[in-house]
Amino acid sequence: MKDIFYFLLGVVVGSIFALLFAPKSGEELRANIQATAEKDWQKAQAQWQAEQEKIQARLDQLQAELKQAKQQEPEVSEGGESA
Repeated sequence: MKDIFYFLLGVVVGSIFALLFAPKSGEELRANIQATAEKDWQKAQAQWQAEQEKIQARLDQLQAELKQAKQQEPEVSEGGESA
């Protein structure tokens, strides 16, 4: 797991240096970085929303299963015996 983290960290740092030393003006570079960041932010938000919807669907399913299981339980009388 550490290897993947360090690899990704190297990719990010390398990308930043590549952008900083690219033959573009500062204004073009900032605009490019901003556009990329906004696109990535929107993509991350969309993925977050999709995952929240999956989690909510699973939660709803589990609640329905729990409700069904409770309805199928034999009712217990006050004496502790099944009715």
